Amino acid sequence: MKGFFWNLLVFLFGIAVPTFLILLGGGRLNLETTIALSAGASAFSLMAINLFLSTRPPLLERWIGGLDRLYVTHKWTGISVLFLAIAHERIGMDFEKGQVATVGLAALAVEVAEVAFYMLLVLLLVSWMKRWPKLIRRFMPWPGGGNGDLLPYALWRWTHRALGLVFMALSFHQLFVRVPFEANTVADSYLNSMAAFGIVCFLYTQFGWLLRRRSYTVTDVTPHPAATIIQATPKRRGISARPGAFAVISAGRAGLREPHPFTVSGASEDGGLQFSIRGLGDYTRRVRERLQVGDTLYVDGCYGTFDYRKGPARQLWLAGGIGITPFLSFADNLTAEEQREIMLVYAVTTQDEAVGLERLDAAALRCRGFSFVVHQSDTDGRLTSEKLAEYAPFPLRDAGLWFCGPAPMREAILSQLRKDGNAPREVHFEQFEFR
Repeated sequence: MKGFFWNLLVFLFGIAVPTFLILLGGGRLNLETTIALSAGASAFSLMAINLFLSTRPPLLERWIGGLDRLYVTHKWTGISVLFLAIAHERIGMDFEKGQVATVGLAALAVEVAEVAFYMLLVLLLVSWMKRWPKLIRRFMPWPGGGNGDLLPYALWRWTHRALGLVFMALSFHQLFVRVPFEANTVADSYLNSMAAFGIVCFLYTQFGWLLRRRSYTVTDVTPHPAATIIQATPKRRGISARPGAFAVISAGRAGLREPHPFTVSGASEDGGLQFSIRGLGDYTRRVRERLQVGDTLYVDGCYGTFDYRKGPARQLWLAGGIGITPFLSFADNLTAEEQREIMLVYAVTTQDEAVGLERLDAAALRCRGFSFVVHQSDTDGRLTSEKLAEYAPFPLRDAGLWFCGPAPMREAILSQLRKDGNAPREVHFEQFEFR
């Protein structure tokens, strides 16, 4: 329900309000011109909202139900901007001679907008390039293997940053190009407010991290067969890590300065953090190869609402591969007083891939209501809904499901459970695909 209200607010302030103000102040403008102006005002407003989302606002993240869901809105809002900007540019606008100033700053603002439009078009398409291999893989294997990324993350990130500069250029256009409304002060004030809001948010995303991040010292780097396990202690004040939360981290070493989100797989009483990072891409492979003890680790967080403590009395935790990381922090948090009945199913390909089994054993000894099983696909076969029901000591229909792992695994298991009439009463997961 909160997600619905949030999307409604985005639609209201990003599309409905600017469109209404264009209609209110447009006077006798023809239909095509009104549509073009409304599309431009909506695209501009949605860009400002997207720049706000890029600041990762903590209150909004908690209200909407997680940073991952906020970024889903960010993605679809960006796609909407693309089509609205094309509509604004391609649909003709018919003004009488002298209605729009063509000299001085107004003329320059028109020229700036022409250039900014094509930059916006290119940058939005580039931002969407991350999606292309996934769409192609629905119909054919991706050539060459790997993750199929068409664009290195570092280059994608810099092009994404450039969208803020494009917004500033469009703000210049908005400020100095006066479209002929009979009563345009309200529309102008609204769009100028959006311009100021978006610019402030953009500047915060570029420099605010200096205030948010905390400095840690890497104390251990363990190359496990399934992941690179990093231990770090705060240099001064650390972050407050919740069980199951994730943080955005980077390191003070060449090739590792790009911020990436990773689940906190462990937190100690002295403020130390553990991250278990699987080498699935260029950045995570560089972490394994380059990060060293003594390096500085920058941590921004924590984020996420993946928290078993808000769930029902019976819970099934399902981890796929390195998706065990939030459940390790969950297990560390369990005490002898825990009243919930919890079953963890940890799916791996081979026994060597299992991470943190000693911590799970300790939690099972400490907490009577917690138990776990390691499902090895090389010996036990593929994990199915039937096997999942066999592992659980309670009917799945009466339990809440917490899942972390590959999305295809989640979709397959949930589909099977629904077909079996054994769907859990509630399902919790987070989407870590932020681009």
